[in-house]
Amino acid sequence: MKLLVAYDGSGYSHTALSDLRRTGLPERADVLMVSVCEVWLPPETHRTKNHDLSDNDTWEYFQKHSEQLDRNLSETEKFLIEAKDELQKQFPHWTIETEALAGSPSQVILERSARFEPDLVAVGPKGLSSDRGIGLGSVSQTVLSYSQNPVRICRGNAEKGAHGLKIAIGFDSSACSLDAVKAAAKRDWHRNTEFRIFVVTDPIIPLIPGRTFQVMPGALEFRMKGEENWINTLAAEALDLLGNYGLKASLHMSSGNPRIMLVHTANEWKADTIFVGKTSRRSNLLGCVASAVAQRASCSVEVIPTMQRG
Repeated sequence: MKLLVAYDGSGYSHTALSDLRRTGLPERADVLMVSVCEVWLPPETHRTKNHDLSDNDTWEYFQKHSEQLDRNLSETEKFLIEAKDELQKQFPHWTIETEALAGSPSQVILERSARFEPDLVAVGPKGLSSDRGIGLGSVSQTVLSYSQNPVRICRGNAEKGAHGLKIAIGFDSSACSLDAVKAAAKRDWHRNTEFRIFVVTDPIIPLIPGRTFQVMPGALEFRMKGEENWINTLAAEALDLLGNYGLKASLHMSSGNPRIMLVHTANEWKADTIFVGKTSRRSNLLGCVASAVAQRASCSVEVIPTMQRG
């Protein structure tokens, strides 16, 4: 397995390292830890040499800017090595490489991810430069939106280990949601990990028209029975898939807005991670449900893009 970990030295990214213990990752993996030194207008030495900087003020500014960048990169490399040592203690058999880079963090992470082609990109929900009280920081949101690889928003409890985890999976019978089930099933989970598939349906209630709308007699009972049978049929493949991997799984049904209910029901169950498909269509664009879950969930969230099918 190949894993890319984005690290910026913030408390959020430090928690992300501990969260990786609860991700069902294999004993052996090739890991690339990337830390990006955010620099506005980084000096391009090769272009500068092609121009005569006869203006002393311009040359002095260029020199100071370059020296500051070198200091920032040196500091970045230092805390990145410390983070590598911490991660290596947790996973002694992992092969871990580090890269301290300069530029726009989200752009650099996406470009490096495209070349490295990891099976999973791990990021904290926010970073050093985030001023948001809730939700995702701009870097995490951009990586989540445009990455072609699965992305994990790490919010794990650093004090909780890998035993007795609860894994929630949002499912709507689409190909992408089934890919989320497969991604969760293929991990190396502890044997007492519990899985639950969450399905949310539209709250459609037949009404009798008139001056005041009234619910048709028996409509709710009929709807609930038919809905339950329908959902059981749709979710049968997902439950069988988890069962084939020897995983204990159950099904939970609710009615309402999936952007709200998936987070609410998973939080009530005290899930440790929510797996969700990136979109319900054959597209790499981030869907509104996946975006809302990643933004609002109190636990870690993995967003799985649609796999390429022949």
